[in-house]
Amino acid sequence: MCMWSESDSLITAFWAMQEVGGRCGNMATKKLRRAGLSQELCDRLSRHQITTCRDFLCLSLLELMKVTGQSYWNVQKLLCKVSLACAPKMQTAYEMKMKRAINPSSAFLSTTLDGLDKSLHGGVACGSLTEVTGPSGCGKTQFCLMMSVLATLPISMGGLDGAVIYIDTESAFGAER
Repeated sequence: MCMWSESDSLITAFWAMQEVGGRCGNMATKKLRRAGLSQELCDRLSRHQITTCRDFLCLSLLELMKVTGQSYWNVQKLLCKVSLACAPKMQTAYEMKMKRAINPSSAFLSTTLDGLDKSLHGGVACGSLTEVTGPSGCGKTQFCLMMSVLATLPISMGGLDGAVIYIDTESAFGAER
């Protein structure tokens, strides 16, 4: 879910990728051994503090060639293997629709404002882009900050147990807020 406050040029991106039975937001922290790399190669990478898919995928081809001691083509194959191992499972729009039909609570993030949730038919739709507009001082930024907090709350507390990236393109964001 992304929220954009146009007049403040603020973008809030919510990644609350959920699968039935678990989260897929932590795929990049998957250990390389679980990605199907050999123990010998994992040990070699571990000596360079490269232990997760994220660590591996953040390196350039040249860095990987140096660390692994492998050729350009073999490193390309390794990159493909690790990328596929940590990528979320592909889903069709129909599969996503069916998941929402089975578990409607995951289709919306409640704003905790009863009137607004009712107007939005359950809250802000997950997996969609929501634009928040209005005159200066009406609470757009505060709303985006509140939604950011709600998105990170555990599911048991009504949140999405997700991660949030808040991008302020005007450098006007006050950390004290």
